Formats: sequence, structure tokens, C-alpha cells
Amino acid sequence: MEKPNIRILILVNTIAFVVMLAVNTLSNTLPLNGKTPAQISDLYPNLFVPAGGTFSIWGIIYTWLLVFVIWQIIALFSSKHLSNISPIIQKLGWAFVLTCIFNVAWLFAWHWAFLWLSVLLMLGLFSSLIALNLQMGQGFSKINTTEKWLIHAPFGIYMGWISVATIANITAVLVAQQWTGWGLTDANWAFFMILAGTLIASFVLRKQNNLFYGLAVLWALNGIRLKRATDISAISHQLELSTSYAMIALLVVIVVKTRAWYKY
Repeated sequence: MEKPNIRILILVNTIAFVVMLAVNTLSNTLPLNGKTPAQISDLYPNLFVPAGGTFSIWGIIYTWLLVFVIWQIIALFSSKHLSNISPIIQKLGWAFVLTCIFNVAWLFAWHWAFLWLSVLLMLGLFSSLIALNLQMGQGFSKINTTEKWLIHAPFGIYMGWISVATIANITAVLVAQQWTGWGLTDANWAFFMILAGTLIASFVLRKQNNLFYGLAVLWALNGIRLKRATDISAISHQLELSTSYAMIALLVVIVVKTRAWYKY
């Protein structure tokens, strides 16, 4: 017999996802406060911004999360399926709902130019994804293969992308505040941010063995490289090379961890 709160968790997870998807759709189609997220980002130009096509990763993230939600909804109409997934949903708890709340709150803060609040909310989203992944045994422990591919993989991508988005968000706010960079050039700061993102991703990969986290960061770095490749300036060329080297280093770590991902 399933625990009494499982059905409630599934319903709340579903509602939270629908609200998150609706607000994200409206942010681009309405758009919220008259500007799309990309148009707002363009107000704060910096060397860490990836090429526009890089943001298509959201399509992968939301599609995978949609499958994750549908998998739960099916359980509401099948006692057998509900019994099978109950341990996983119980393990997940309210963590997914929390990520949705931070996601939606960030969009409103970003669109209405509450920039420092947007940083705090982005850090909240990143922290909640870290907590969710640790809670689910990301990369080293699973209840079954379903958990691995419906939770560990998509939330690995999600956390990887948000780790880079957090750095980009902070950078945009500093640009808006006309921060001088403590005497360092924009190129130097961009280099340090690329290095920081690569080192963080390598550390997480070593600890969690999640290929999808690493692939998301690799995708983001490639977006930065492509953006720099469209600019013929010497600074952009240097950053393009630096990003390429960072990608190679991260790819090596991903390859090394491939066996660990498939093994656990």
C-alpha cells in the first residue's frame, strides 16, 4: 500500500511543472513586461554570453521534464505503476517543486529588472538543483534504471546549464552596475569565468559521475566559443581559443567518467 502523500506529490509536481512551462512560454511569446529574456540579456553585453542557438537546450530540458511528469501522471491511473514509482517519488519529495518555484520567480525578477533579486533567485535555483541531485544520489546511487534516466539524466543537464547561467546572470548584473572589474579587463574576467565554470564542472563530474551535467556545461562553453567566433577582434579570438582548450579539458573528464556513469 502506497504512502498517502504520493498522489499529492505527483499532483503538485504536475501543477508546478505546468505553471513553470506556461510562464516560460509567456516570457517569450507575450512577452512578459514587453521584452523576451534574450532582449533583456542584450541590454547587458559581455564576453561570457553564448550564441543564441545555445539556448535551445531549454527545449531538451523541458521535454525531458515533461516525460518525467507524464510518467508520474500515469501512476495516478495505475495502482501497479504507482506502487513501482512510489519509492522514487518519496525520495524526490518536494525538491522538484522548489526548483519550479525558483525558476518562475527568477523570470519575473529578470523581466521587471530586479537584477540583484534575480541573482539571489538564480542562486536559489542552482542550490535547489544541487540539493535535488544529492538527494537522489545523482551519479552513484539509484533505485532502478528508470530513476537514472528520468531523473538523474535530465536534472544533470538542468543543473549543468544553470551552473553556467548563474555565472552569466551575475556577470550581467555587474555590467548593469558598471562594475570596473578591480582593474582587470573584460577579456580577463571572461577567461576567469570560463576557467571557473570548467573547474566546477570537472569537480562535480568527479564527485557525481553524471555525464549529462558535463555535457550541458560543454554545450554552454561551445555556445560562448561560437559567439566569440563571430567577432574578428583579437580579444574574441583569444577567448575563442581559451574556450576551445577548456572544452577539450572538460571532454577528457567526461570520457574518463563515462564508464562510471554506465556502471552505477
